[in-house]
Amino acid sequence: MSAVFIIIITVLLSIIAAVIAILRQPTLEMGIAAIAKDAFFIKAALWAQIIGFIGGVMAAYAIFERRKGWSMGMSLHQFWKRAGEGLASGAILITISCGLIWLFGGVKLLGLQWNSTIAMELFWGFVLFIGVATNEELFARGYLQGLVKARFGAVAAVTVSTIVFALLHSFNPGMWSTPMPILNLLLAGLLFGVSREWSGGLWMPIGMHLSWNFLQGNVYGFEVSGTQTASIVRIEESGSTLLSGGSFGAEGSLITSVIILLGIAFLYKYYRRTKFDN
Repeated sequence: MSAVFIIIITVLLSIIAAVIAILRQPTLEMGIAAIAKDAFFIKAALWAQIIGFIGGVMAAYAIFERRKGWSMGMSLHQFWKRAGEGLASGAILITISCGLIWLFGGVKLLGLQWNSTIAMELFWGFVLFIGVATNEELFARGYLQGLVKARFGAVAAVTVSTIVFALLHSFNPGMWSTPMPILNLLLAGLLFGVSREWSGGLWMPIGMHLSWNFLQGNVYGFEVSGTQTASIVRIEESGSTLLSGGSFGAEGSLITSVIILLGIAFLYKYYRRTKFDN
């Protein structure tokens, strides 16, 4: 049922965005193609999707699942600690990945850039990635993983959420250019899934997802799952696609595969050592 709510909310908000786009530019042609190219509509439609996912999931959970006793992991208990762990983990993993890609010649550093425009782009990029991390984690790890776990157990839950998370990116630019993007998205989904299980909530995977995306795109200059963003560091591809990640960004690199696997192993040891009780 969450999919139905997501579609309804997203479509309604997208229609509102289209109407506003036309009112903002009365000369805009009343055609789907023209509206779809409007800068305001593109941004508004993206937020319509984010809000649609968040609103749809929350509505489905409140109406159909809350009374069944399982949690989506949104408790504020240890919020700052778990979110901080996630932000730090994501920042460390993506920094190592991007650094090694550069060190081994996958990309060439062209220089740094900073001005008021870049500063504003970074601010809005951070806000956008908060929305992206929240809506994707709330749907894949909060609702879907929680739902499957309540019926079939943790292993099935992590498996399903991992696969669905990867497939959510099916239409991203460069997704199917090589086998690496789908492999790394599956590994990233596994990383976020086990962090949700081991930390006992969503705040760690949300924090990890946020810092991973923001630093990868707005700071280090890589495409984020195939999407280009304004960044402080300017780079260009100089090595093989297997090394650089190609048009999909660092998530298309074999180096990132290794780093994510090491990240999963580190988290396992960390939570095993601290004996955190889920």
